[in-house]
Amino acid sequence: MKQVVSEPSYIIDKSLAICQDNWDLPAHLGLGQLSMEKLFKTVEIEAKPPITVLKQGNYQLDVESMQFDDPLMTNRKISGEQLLNRRIFNDGLLVMHKGEVLHESYRNGMTATDRHVIHSCTKSLCAMQIAIAIEQDLVKIDAAITSYLPEFSQHQAWQGVTIQQVLDMQAGIEYSEDYSDPDAHYWHYARAAGYYPPKAGEQAIGAKAWMIENLNSRSHEPGTNFVYNSCLANILGMVLEKVYQQGLANIFEELLFNHVGTEGSGYFNTDPQGFPITEGQLNLRLRDFARVSALLINQGKNAQGQQVIPAQFITNLVKPSLQYQHAYQASVKDTVFPHGQYNNQFWVLNAELQQFTMLGIHGQFAWFDLQRELMIVGMGSYPEQDGVLMMKSLNTLWQGIAKSIEL
Repeated sequence: MKQVVSEPSYIIDKSLAICQDNWDLPAHLGLGQLSMEKLFKTVEIEAKPPITVLKQGNYQLDVESMQFDDPLMTNRKISGEQLLNRRIFNDGLLVMHKGEVLHESYRNGMTATDRHVIHSCTKSLCAMQIAIAIEQDLVKIDAAITSYLPEFSQHQAWQGVTIQQVLDMQAGIEYSEDYSDPDAHYWHYARAAGYYPPKAGEQAIGAKAWMIENLNSRSHEPGTNFVYNSCLANILGMVLEKVYQQGLANIFEELLFNHVGTEGSGYFNTDPQGFPITEGQLNLRLRDFARVSALLINQGKNAQGQQVIPAQFITNLVKPSLQYQHAYQASVKDTVFPHGQYNNQFWVLNAELQQFTMLGIHGQFAWFDLQRELMIVGMGSYPEQDGVLMMKSLNTLWQGIAKSIEL
């Protein structure tokens, strides 16, 4: 069992009254997202030496001086500095091409040694470990979730829902993650998991208990509609704990972090009951996020050539699929990525171009262009959880950098 490195004080800055109630207000995000261990019980994912040195490229990409189409004001140009600061609200950015760092920068008070919460990018890292478990024959991709987690068998809605359908968020379970709706399932879940104080009559019962109690009905036939549901990543985390017979923080450490040479430890925030919040509460340094993410542009291998995640997992991610594209658009239309797919807890933005991303609220991402062997990693404090303008701004950055890199 990992040792707890912090117990929550629920206060980030007493003088500014930044606390569990308001850590994610736009004015507070820059500090709040670097201080999550003050809001949650936190366990450490230890760094294992030696550190993998990130190679520097022969030239450095001056992103701030580049010119981009302004995602907000049509037919106008904007500098990279303005795009990062005024459109994306970026905290840290790292660009890696063919294994070499071309750009690394920090803003909004963040430094290279700060651990920034990566929100839902944690989901993608969880899926990478599911892929390892599948290769080790501990998990069957087409097996029912209930065969690993019988506690969900009490609900008819879960009968026949497979590991793959949970990975693809096509489980068909009734759930709303509309951040603009205060009555959406997400907010009830988030308070139960410890993101915010419980309201009158509520209790912070933890992620597991909330999911078992509330994810109990169907909205669609499994395998037909993509419905974004953060809780499904927690369920995958529960599967990992069941098959490896140990805590999730240990699993993250042994399957991923021990193999990529991180320079600092990671912090994994847990719910009040001690379960690591797999859907969004891993905190990493920017460089260490890049070290883990770089597995995806190196056919699953680390810098030493060791196969860490199956290469087939990456190949499968970028396969164009009409079925996945139809499911992706079935419930909510995506106007920024009309040919997008969601597969294995990754957003596949353009399968034909082999471009995909991990994505977290407030502008966290690790974006990949396999054809260019290009990776762009970012941490941000966008003032809303998500939205069309945020995604348009991020895509402007990604495509602008990609166009400056020759195929």
